[in-house]
Amino acid sequence: MKTRRIQHEDGRTEIVRVLSTEDLIAWSDEDPLAYEKSIVWLEDIGDLDYVRVVRVNCAKSRRGPLSLNSGERVVGYAKLMPDAPRDTKTQRFARRLFYLRDVDGPDTEVSIPETAVDPRSVLPGIFGEAPVSHQR
Repeated sequence: MKTRRIQHEDGRTEIVRVLSTEDLIAWSDEDPLAYEKSIVWLEDIGDLDYVRVVRVNCAKSRRGPLSLNSGERVVGYAKLMPDAPRDTKTQRFARRLFYLRDVDGPDTEVSIPETAVDPRSVLPGIFGEAPVSHQR
């Protein structure tokens, strides 16, 4: 997969998916990540061992910033392509959100969650790899 990195003046880093003919041939509407256009990182992912991931099924927009109401620190989110479908019942979009909890700080001793991913391996349309499994 080809990507392009955009460094925004406000500090965000956006990894944009550049679609090729091969990508279009392999397209599947059944793939929940197929409509991701880019991943926006709000923090330097080089400083993060892992991020937690949640699929937000109630996003009002395809591209706007996402947040959690439960106090977690949002470190990134996915933007969708202009033709991404809405849920037929809710008329909302499904997007990925990457976050950390207070217990995920470098000075805490918490094991890496099983659902965590290495943020350096996350790309638009690609789930990402599990981080190195160790106690923090």
